[in-house]
Amino acid sequence: MSYFDSNANNLAEIIDHLITVPVFSGSTLANRPVVLELYAAARAKSNGPLVLEAAEKIVSAASALEGEEKKSMILTTGFVVPPWIRPETDGPVGTVSLARSLALAFDLASIIITEPDSVEKQVKLAEQGGFRVAGYEKAIKVPRSLTVEGFTLDRSAAKREAERLLERVSPCAVISIEKASPNRRGVFHSGIGVDVSSLSSKVDALIDSAREVGIPTIGIGDAGNEIGMGVIEDTVTEILPTGKECGCPCHSGVASAVSTDSLIVTGTSNWGCSAIEAMLSYHFRAPELLHDGATEEFLIRTAASAGFVDPASGFADPGVDAIPAKIHASMIEVLNFVTKSRYTESVYIKKYREFTKDKEKIARLIKDAEES
Repeated sequence: MSYFDSNANNLAEIIDHLITVPVFSGSTLANRPVVLELYAAARAKSNGPLVLEAAEKIVSAASALEGEEKKSMILTTGFVVPPWIRPETDGPVGTVSLARSLALAFDLASIIITEPDSVEKQVKLAEQGGFRVAGYEKAIKVPRSLTVEGFTLDRSAAKREAERLLERVSPCAVISIEKASPNRRGVFHSGIGVDVSSLSSKVDALIDSAREVGIPTIGIGDAGNEIGMGVIEDTVTEILPTGKECGCPCHSGVASAVSTDSLIVTGTSNWGCSAIEAMLSYHFRAPELLHDGATEEFLIRTAASAGFVDPASGFADPGVDAIPAKIHASMIEVLNFVTKSRYTESVYIKKYREFTKDKEKIARLIKDAEES
């Protein structure tokens, strides 16, 4: 069953291409914009545009909840990057904007899962994003509320903690946004091959546990070392310089070994969240479900003030992945224009259609103009 109309596929194709534009390709990961190759690999394993497949899963999962059922969704984010040893702006910003869209569209309360040391920063960002941050039992009852919780860094405790969390909150889906993933040997890496296992919450156990009990999972990533990218592990291994050989003692590469039911490959992971918002906006014909450029820039600046850093500089700069906040704001404005134009016809277009309906009349107008 499809929840989206026949025109949604065309919109999703455009959005997929927009969010994979290699705006910044001067990465140390490769001498070429690998996002295009990662996207191609993911698309080859998908039934259509990546963002449409993910949005279908979200709408399906949220729509299945009825009556007094608790409506919640887990969003996990946070990547502590070396050498700064601080969490980056990519992920937390998109998580808050997506949580807002889910709250408006489905009255869902999001449970944001991150590293224990990042909880305070994520709470500040969520509050500035308009949310009341509370414990789960209160958040599920009070509109415009969400929960932020830390998840264990201890591998031996991860499975038990994941199972307890899923039993406690019964989420309709789990979305992983820019989250470090273990490789085949269980080692977590940054894109350049540094072992970040000791810095990373073991939320791969949460993804695995969710899939075991049939809870839909979605991964959003931009480099190949994030949760969800296990869907295209072979491609990541092949095309990234650190794909086969990370340079750390494990010598097994950075490629994620953790798959999700759906995968969104994007230029920055925040854009993947915005892309889902755009599809929800289209589905419900509700422009409010996709935030605007001003809000994007505000959230990025707020994230910086809360202590999240641009991974390129290591400073709390108002940027994401070496791209200034104002450029990210422009991307969101383009997404808004493209999305709204698919369900709200401009008066200019209406008039143009009226003028061009009668070709004989146009011919006379041209003739009259030439004679005058």
